[in-house]
Amino acid sequence: MDKTTFAILAQVVGYIGLIFGVIAFQCKKHKNVMIAKTTNELIFAVQYAMLGAYTGTAMNIIGSLRNIIFAVQVQKGRSTRLMQVMFSLFFAVFGLLTWQGPISLAVIGAKVVTTVAYGMKNTRVIRFLTLPTSACWLIYNYLSNSSAGVICEAFTLLSIITAIIRIELVEPRLKKKAESSKEQP
Repeated sequence: MDKTTFAILAQVVGYIGLIFGVIAFQCKKHKNVMIAKTTNELIFAVQYAMLGAYTGTAMNIIGSLRNIIFAVQVQKGRSTRLMQVMFSLFFAVFGLLTWQGPISLAVIGAKVVTTVAYGMKNTRVIRFLTLPTSACWLIYNYLSNSSAGVICEAFTLLSIITAIIRIELVEPRLKKKAESSKEQP
């Protein structure tokens, strides 16, 4: 396979990951967010490996494992605090082992913040804490030549903002309006 075909294939892989990244933040249940994010991160790990962006590869492989463990722990009502600390250490160690310069700090930091967020059952907190981490990944994707990653993070930011508006603002108002109309004869 020639370099151009391989480069195109790497971007196609990223676009598949993009689909799952956008879907994730439209989910209301923690488990569904984690399933979509795990799929997204595994696919992007493949793309980053194809692009030679090894910090991104390591962060997404570890992130996928974290997501699975957190989904199970949250579903069983168990604390994720110990695992938050352990995964944060894994991100730091593997980020340093795959060091690509100062940009590696941005994605290490982003993974630590999302580790705290994904360790919580509250999807509202997940959405709000993920906003700044997407900005870090957008920059990393740009510097790693991942056009799919840049677009994914732009869509992720848009998806999070849309979900915040829909789930946090519109739906409660509609529910309240429906409840008040039932009370009126």
